[in-house]
Amino acid sequence: MIQLIASDMDGTLLPPYTSQVSDRAKRLIDRLIQNGILFCPASGRQYANLKGLFSPLGDRIPYICENGAAVILQGEVIAQASMDRTAAEELLSDINGQNGYELQVNVVQTCYLTPKKESYLQLMRDQVRNHVTVVKDIFSITNEPILKISVYCEDGISADYLHWIQGKYGQVFQVLQSSEKFIDATAKGISKGWGMEHLAARLAIPVEDIVAIGDHNNDREILELVGHPIVMQSGLPSLQKIAERTIPSVEDYLEELLRQAERG
Repeated sequence: MIQLIASDMDGTLLPPYTSQVSDRAKRLIDRLIQNGILFCPASGRQYANLKGLFSPLGDRIPYICENGAAVILQGEVIAQASMDRTAAEELLSDINGQNGYELQVNVVQTCYLTPKKESYLQLMRDQVRNHVTVVKDIFSITNEPILKISVYCEDGISADYLHWIQGKYGQVFQVLQSSEKFIDATAKGISKGWGMEHLAARLAIPVEDIVAIGDHNNDREILELVGHPIVMQSGLPSLQKIAERTIPSVEDYLEELLRQAERG
């Protein structure tokens, strides 16, 4: 019996780099909750961003944020994993020194930017609608645990750059390409699957009763964990191979589950 649905956001429930969950999706989620099926965004996005996206559902739903590095239930952080500070600062120095690459440092309540281009600030603040704090010196962030560091390239992440960054930092961090233009780094072993393990344990829901929906490499661990892995038809072929089924639309899938739940 399905008790919980976890869905990726960008490229799954949302078109990439947009920030508007449809009213239809929110209505379906509300009705699923009323029928005893919980919904959880499982995303690389920050908590403030996700909570705003799902207004007015607010803390009626849990959130797996920052690719699993923070799990929020009823407004409380129930699991959190911070990055090694020394290695994180080395990674930030590398990103800062390379032309064409922007960085983002995520903590629980905000993301810090030192934008090289105004267009990157506008993307994260106005289009993605993150809670953004601009700082002149990224290394001035000393008192807050770093949950995630993101690398952004407007022209797209090259295979060579991904190979290089994974080769240098893959033993220290979990380094994954989350979309065409982003690479995300979190603490080693941290993933959406790690976040879901903590959430499922707190809610006492067997992973066999959980659906996960995704499309890209940062969804692999959660898809491999749950009893019902669902992959978008536009998702990576390697993920489609491990899927129970593929779907063209999350909203249509939620409506299908709702009909089944209401029929009992």
